[in-house]
Amino acid sequence: MNTKFKFYLLITFLLFSACEVKWSMEVEFNEDYSGSYKILILLDQDAQFYAVETGQTSIGGLDAILSDLPEGYGSSIYQEGNYLGILVRNDFQNTEELQAQLKLLNENENTALLLLPIEEINFTDTNRSFTINGIFGEIFVSDEESIEGYENIFDGKISFIVPGNITRPQLENIVDNTVIFDIEGTSVKTFEVVANKQSFLSPTNIMILFLVLSSIYIFVRQYRKKN
Repeated sequence: MNTKFKFYLLITFLLFSACEVKWSMEVEFNEDYSGSYKILILLDQDAQFYAVETGQTSIGGLDAILSDLPEGYGSSIYQEGNYLGILVRNDFQNTEELQAQLKLLNENENTALLLLPIEEINFTDTNRSFTINGIFGEIFVSDEESIEGYENIFDGKISFIVPGNITRPQLENIVDNTVIFDIEGTSVKTFEVVANKQSFLSPTNIMILFLVLSSIYIFVRQYRKKN
């Protein structure tokens, strides 16, 4: 996508150091690797005031994203404290459908802003493991003097909820199988999540097997009593 289109939203609101944009994406996978995701882009009050003063709505150029969303996406105006913006959400049946949806968003210059910090993302599903890897791109072409200023105007996060046992990244506290990455926007960084699939002898499967065998035992016992 043309860099001019990629930056127009930021240029509109972030020429002033007092303005801030929050971007977040949450992806949740079910046991069968279907799932859902939602993307938030929020503007702080300074950016909202500036948008209104320049004859736009309080969410500024974010209206263009909503108007260009492909069919099947849900969207709404979203407020979080003093931040106001948009929420976009969708479901997927498998990783192939998710990848196709993300590709579709990237094909439009406006909806591509929903995936602004993500330069690349891939999903690999094998019999033993599930892997998510990709690259966070450099949103700002910066030097050492400007990095601190850029960090004050962009706050980015992406989270993945995956089934199985997470082996990478090796974090001390992983709550509810959720991995969260912070996105700086001032440098290119890779990210990776690897989860081992539950084995047949996992606690859940053992419990299910126990219940099934117990039911069979009770049924056979009752049948013998009657006969």
